This record gives sequence, C-alpha cells and structure tokens, in this order.
Amino acid sequence: MQQKRVLIIDDVAIIRAYVKAALKDETLLVVEAGSGQQALDTLAIAPVDLILCDVNMPGMNGHDFVVRLRKQGNRTPLIMLTAEGDRDIIGKLIQLGIQGYILKPFKPAVLLARVVEQLFGPDARSAGEPAPESPQTARGD
Repeated sequence: MQQKRVLIIDDVAIIRAYVKAALKDETLLVVEAGSGQQALDTLAIAPVDLILCDVNMPGMNGHDFVVRLRKQGNRTPLIMLTAEGDRDIIGKLIQLGIQGYILKPFKPAVLLARVVEQLFGPDARSAGEPAPESPQTARGD
C-alpha cells in the first residue's frame, strides 16, 4: 500500500511542528506549507490524501484557500484547525465541502484519531492504540 500524504497548512511554524509530532506514530508522509499560496503551489506539484488547514492566516486565510482549491476542482479531504468557535465561519467551510474541524487547543490524540479515521476509515485505529479486547480477554479466559 502506498504511503498516505498529509499537507499541514499553518502560518506558525511551531503549530505545524506540533501537528506533525501528533502524527508521528503513523506512517504518513507529512508535507508543510506556511501559507495558503504555498499550499496551492505544493498541491500543483504533488497531490495529497488529506489537508489539515488553519483558518486564521495572513494573506490567504483558510476560507479563501478552500474556495480557491475547490474552484480548481480539487476535492481533497480537508480538516480545518481553528481557534474560532464561530458557527458562521464553520458553516461556510462545511458548505465548501470540508470534512470537519478541530478547535485549538487540541490534544494530539484527538487530531491523530480524526486523521486516521479520515485516511483509513472509521474502524481504523492509530498504530499506538491497543487492539480492542476480544470477549475472551475481557472475561479473563
């Protein structure tokens, strides 16, 4: 199976590093972009399987990035990362076809679970997560 590619878009390098660290337990190829325009340029060279994008960025913000991406016909799944709890902004992004959002600050395990679910399906689990107990194990057999 081909390695999954994830693009992290955030104007703050420390946030990109935090997100990348949260994904370290999965065998993912992580690509970073410091702006919406840099992300569009990166995507023109090589597609990705999932985009994690900040909403509030100078220049091209997350909303404008999603609009431009969708106008290009790119339907790559997107999860927005935001400190904004503004339902209006989130509603507009959902109408543009994002798969969801995560409010900052977030726990790395929450982000990892959402990424794994989006890339591998709802029954997938991260590499660091233990396997569910079988009925025999749960009873102590």
